[in-house]
Amino acid sequence: IVMEKLDKLFEGFQEMSPLPVFVFMGNFTSKPLSAARDGTKIMISYYEELANLICKYPTIAADGRFIFVPGPNDPGMSAMMPRPPIPNYFTGALRSKVPHAVFTTNPCRIRYFSKELVFCRQDIVSKLRRNCLLAPREDNMNERSGNQRMIQHAVKSMLDQGHLCPLPMPFNPIYWQYDHCLRLYPLPDAVVVGDRVEQYYETY
Repeated sequence: IVMEKLDKLFEGFQEMSPLPVFVFMGNFTSKPLSAARDGTKIMISYYEELANLICKYPTIAADGRFIFVPGPNDPGMSAMMPRPPIPNYFTGALRSKVPHAVFTTNPCRIRYFSKELVFCRQDIVSKLRRNCLLAPREDNMNERSGNQRMIQHAVKSMLDQGHLCPLPMPFNPIYWQYDHCLRLYPLPDAVVVGDRVEQYYETY
């Protein structure tokens, strides 16, 4: 299903000029790599399949910019933040066919003209919910509004504390030498967090 949606996406953008920057945020498999018997081979085949799909559209393959931000279950050092890119061993086929594919760290920062954009992939809402002392009140609102209230609290926690991981170290280990990569001070122009919740936009 994902490949079908991507096929339609690329088909719609193939005539556009200039092309946008395509940002993909993990997890790039539905199950962790270790859960499959031939997990390594399966992961490599998925990236080869994606490379072949992109190459169906020569303009996008040659000129499009692709950024891949690893998720918690992708191969590599996933227990700590910030986490390094997905190892080249898995992505060699895609890199060879798509010259402007960049496998970056999580989080990553992009300078787009004069704008600074931060992309981060983590399940921050569920982590904050598990570790909060008092759950945010829903004030007799419906379930959808209650979920949005949880997301709003997560956004406020990150931006007010100026950090992408506003949790104690035992619950969210941080590679301390690179803690500065997680800081949000001064605030960037936009922060995009990939989480397993419904879409939410906040002008802060």
